[in-house]
Amino acid sequence: MTVKLLDVENLTMKFGGLVAIDDLSFSAAKDQITSIIGPNGAGKTTVFNCLTGFYKATAGSMFLNKENERLNLKKFSDFKVAQKAGVARTFQNIRLFPQMSVLENLMVAQHNKLMKASGFTILGLFNAPSFISKEKEAIEISKYWLDIIGLTHRADDDAGDLPYGDQRKLEIVRAMCIEPKLLCLDEPAAGLNPKESAELNKLLKFIKTEKKTGILLIEHDMSVVMGISDHVVVLNYGKKIFEGTADQTKKSKEVIEAYQDMFFMSGAKVNIKKCKLITY
Repeated sequence: MTVKLLDVENLTMKFGGLVAIDDLSFSAAKDQITSIIGPNGAGKTTVFNCLTGFYKATAGSMFLNKENERLNLKKFSDFKVAQKAGVARTFQNIRLFPQMSVLENLMVAQHNKLMKASGFTILGLFNAPSFISKEKEAIEISKYWLDIIGLTHRADDDAGDLPYGDQRKLEIVRAMCIEPKLLCLDEPAAGLNPKESAELNKLLKFIKTEKKTGILLIEHDMSVVMGISDHVVVLNYGKKIFEGTADQTKKSKEVIEAYQDMFFMSGAKVNIKKCKLITY
């Protein structure tokens, strides 16, 4: 049985006279991967910025359905979306702390609960048992995720020294350290080679299946989108032009035309049915 996790209703985002998101409605289910795709400038990242409190939507509503409550995400600003609603995200550009260790990057994600356990400093200074217990718990959570992505042996290395693909995975599991209900990933496969993309797919399927976390994915790599998505929402110029399964999306005339229009100006061809872009 599919359980709705996120409901976006009539979302609109305007920047002056520019309508970046135009009356968008869609739902994302728990334990599923919902992908938002579309040509460059379609408004995909703007949707994420509204969901996570970076932008205040001009109109519309966004609700996250937790166990016994329905949270209005528009009432939360930036960090409170993660802290109170359990919505985590990554960005197009990697935002690790490069001069901190791999382990420390995961510990930072758990800052809120550690600060609370420390009594906002004093209990931490005196190594109170309650703080020590929470610190050990945070370390164990961090070690667990390092083991999942195969980076335990590099726990003490600077995060900036990791290969690009490992940095991508580290950023994703850092977001998972807050134990989110909804994980928003903005182009996690960007710059990855085929082997790294396959490892990414495996990680995201694990998060969906084993951790029961809903995933909202923005991605240009169609092999990733079509390979792991349970549901696909397609945007073009801020409007939803299609919504359905991966197989239905491949066959959609509206989707194919939207991508062909985008690549016409750059001398490129798109073959979404075969999940690849052909550039010249």
